[in-house]
Amino acid sequence: MKKKLFAILLSIVMVAGLLPTVAFAAENYDLYVNGEQFTSEKLSIACGEGTASYDPNTKTLTLNNAAITNGGKSDESPKYGIRVVGDTDLTIKLSGTNSITLDNGGGIFADGSSDNYNIIGDGKLTINVKWDALYTLNGNISISEGAKLDITSAQGCGITSYNKGILSIDGAKVAVSSYYTAASAKELEIKNNSEVVLIASEDRFNAAYMGDENGAGKIEIINSKVEATSYYPALFTEGNLTVNGGEVKCTSTADGAIWTKGNILIKGGAKVTTDSKFPMGGNGTFTVEEAEIDAKNTNENNIPAIFDESVPVIADGYHLNYAKAVDSEGTEIDLLSSGTQYFALYKNVHFITKAVYPVSFVVTPDGLTNVVVKVNGQEVTGSVSLEAGTYPVEVTADNCKAYTDNITITADAATHTQTIAMTYLPADYTKVDAAIDKANALNKDEYKDFTAVEAAVNAVVRDKNITEQSEVDAMAKAIEDAIAALQYKDADYIKIEVPFKLTVKKTGEMDPGKETFKFAIERFGATTEYVLVQDTVETEGEKTYEGKFIFTIKENQAGNLSEGFVIRQVKGNAEGWTYDETKFYAIPMFADTYTNVAGWSFLKYDENAELDYNNPIEEIGFTNSYSAKKPVVPSEPTEPTKPDDTIKSPQTGDTSNMVLWIALLLVSGSAAIGTTVVSRKKKYNR
Repeated sequence: MKKKLFAILLSIVMVAGLLPTVAFAAENYDLYVNGEQFTSEKLSIACGEGTASYDPNTKTLTLNNAAITNGGKSDESPKYGIRVVGDTDLTIKLSGTNSITLDNGGGIFADGSSDNYNIIGDGKLTINVKWDALYTLNGNISISEGAKLDITSAQGCGITSYNKGILSIDGAKVAVSSYYTAASAKELEIKNNSEVVLIASEDRFNAAYMGDENGAGKIEIINSKVEATSYYPALFTEGNLTVNGGEVKCTSTADGAIWTKGNILIKGGAKVTTDSKFPMGGNGTFTVEEAEIDAKNTNENNIPAIFDESVPVIADGYHLNYAKAVDSEGTEIDLLSSGTQYFALYKNVHFITKAVYPVSFVVTPDGLTNVVVKVNGQEVTGSVSLEAGTYPVEVTADNCKAYTDNITITADAATHTQTIAMTYLPADYTKVDAAIDKANALNKDEYKDFTAVEAAVNAVVRDKNITEQSEVDAMAKAIEDAIAALQYKDADYIKIEVPFKLTVKKTGEMDPGKETFKFAIERFGATTEYVLVQDTVETEGEKTYEGKFIFTIKENQAGNLSEGFVIRQVKGNAEGWTYDETKFYAIPMFADTYTNVAGWSFLKYDENAELDYNNPIEEIGFTNSYSAKKPVVPSEPTEPTKPDDTIKSPQTGDTSNMVLWIALLLVSGSAAIGTTVVSRKKKYNR
């Protein structure tokens, strides 16, 4: 069986070998480059030192340093370096430096009903031809991905979509210098930092013409640089023109540099410069957001640079930042200061608009009074309109440190509400520091229990602000109270308290407020070391206050007190106050021992500054007067008052109870007799 199958297979092979050979025909593609047609067997064509290769699956023609010098189809004239026949799209990928040079031909041509060009790659293609350089009858043309095109047409058009497709230049560099229109299609889109130069040299043509027979058309330039020059308007569209960012320069040698049958919108910080013989503008509206426009008319006649039926209108949310014009006599006019901002009057108009944002301020913490916000030195009430930028801000408020800083405003809405956090002024710790100094001056070993003083000092909190002043004052009082409550260790120290009175009198028009008065020992009759405990009196208002000057001395120096000492008030400098500068000589009266002061006798100085021993006094007092006046406020005149006819009895000024004074005198005399007085008279000068 196996032998039979093998014989059959062998017979089939022998018969096949006797059959004539069949030749499979190559497939021709409708694409010609450098005078040769691509086929399935020829997918690469030599072009000078480089090549042109075609991928029929992706319909991609790759030019790799190709130098194309021959035309395409042999049966047509003119011939084109790259020729597409029929309905097919074509992607041309550029690698290296490529060129199409035909002295009597064209560059790239497609005549199908739906031929689209897509030129990509980071290479360069230079087209230098006599006739149309880049032409499609019915398709769109796209140049992107960093491609670079340098096009020259001696007697034809530059880039053309004849039946008005879309021309898109995206992130590419394109320079066109043509005899007729440099760029012609229904719509033109230039974006993503493209750089485009369009020049049409022949009269009565545009550098860019966008529109179809139905009146539709559009030019949109986004963040790119465009220069266009021609006889007729360099940029012309049957529809709308939008420039969003970037820079556009247009020149017309005989007409308006820009003209649209639709609307014009300039925004995104775009800079548009025009140089023409007639006004630029259009039949629709002319709206300006954030932009710079410099329009010039170089006509010898007095013709404005901007069409008077298409006057630029600044959109809401934007304002003029700069505006100058030049009139027919060459006089420069500052439109911002003149108040005349009708732009269609002048041969040269240059203005800059900026976006403005309503900026409001929130000042914290809540409840602040007399808050003042200044931006650039100008006081702000509510919100203020600001351009994007950095501004100095000053904020003041009662009881707060002044705030000074910069704010940065951008298009981000988050920057349009500025929160200013104020810092309260610190509380006044003067009294606390004085109390702590007093505590530090004490020798803790001399007292029975010093822990209350230490606890009061340690309880001081230093970060309080002015709104917490009462808490700080309470800290000072706690220390003072703890010091006053100290008790010396037995037989070591004795506390001496000298009583006096302080009278506050109102001698002016204003009531006395809170004030602190200080007292001091000027000198001792005998050398005595002492530790000060209390030397001030707090007052508020007109009345007599009880005061005590308190100090401690060592027990073994108690006898020195019998020589007495001078006590006086320390003269202050508070405004409106007159201080009593009387000096008194204080002599203690001891009971039993020098360590037990039972009372005091005081002497005054006479007119010769000598102590008056003949007239001792039992208590001393000081009188301070407050003479501040109220602010003078003019008042309306009043009618004179009639004299009071009531007869009053004369007053002596003494309303005291004489019987009481006599009784007190008798009691005090008895007390003096019962007290053992250890005292020595001595005369001291002041």
